[in-house]
Amino acid sequence: MSDPNLSSDEIERMRTPLWEQAKEALRTGDHEAAEDLIDRAVTQWSSLQEYSINWITSLLTFIGEELDEAAVERALRKTGDEFVRPRRTSDTKWDDLPASARAKIIARAMVANFGKVEVEEDEEKIILSFQCGSGGRLIEDGRYEGDHAYLKLRSSGPQTFSRDELWVYCAHCSVNNEIQPVEWGETPTSIEFPPEQAGDPCVHHIYKNVGDIPESDFVRIGKTRP
Repeated sequence: MSDPNLSSDEIERMRTPLWEQAKEALRTGDHEAAEDLIDRAVTQWSSLQEYSINWITSLLTFIGEELDEAAVERALRKTGDEFVRPRRTSDTKWDDLPASARAKIIARAMVANFGKVEVEEDEEKIILSFQCGSGGRLIEDGRYEGDHAYLKLRSSGPQTFSRDELWVYCAHCSVNNEIQPVEWGETPTSIEFPPEQAGDPCVHHIYKNVGDIPESDFVRIGKTRP
């Protein structure tokens, strides 16, 4: 038999996730190797995330172009009913969590998804301004312009936050994060204001008392206060 192409050490590294290799490096005291492995793991995840958000947005664009914009909302609603809603099920309703907890949960998810956040607070709310690492990244990368541009929703209504147009990826924010929670008898995850152009932040308002959410924020998604 000819010499194998892969050594046993190479095979073991192929089988072991980079973060597990980093843990082993820490156990052996090789901090430099651990840092390098963590950086490599982050680079790998970033590449996979880029693939996933483009895959999702390409599919939503196809649905909107082949069917219509209403079909995009139906597709997102299916995700909301079958995946998002069970994730919201816990002993404590989202509405009953303190604003600080809601803000931390949202920020943690967005930062983990390669976003950056600025935090402000006034008497009635916490304001999170994100450089979004998913939908915002697509806008910054020009994926809604030129050849093979992704779809912009132009049927003004609840799924566009009543705007004249909305980036199709960002429609999950209106449908899954605001519209459906109200239909489920709860409060929106946050009150979101997606970017209108490249360079804009995605702004989230987290009200300390959910009863203080302005009526206009429900009107723009076609709802009344629950």
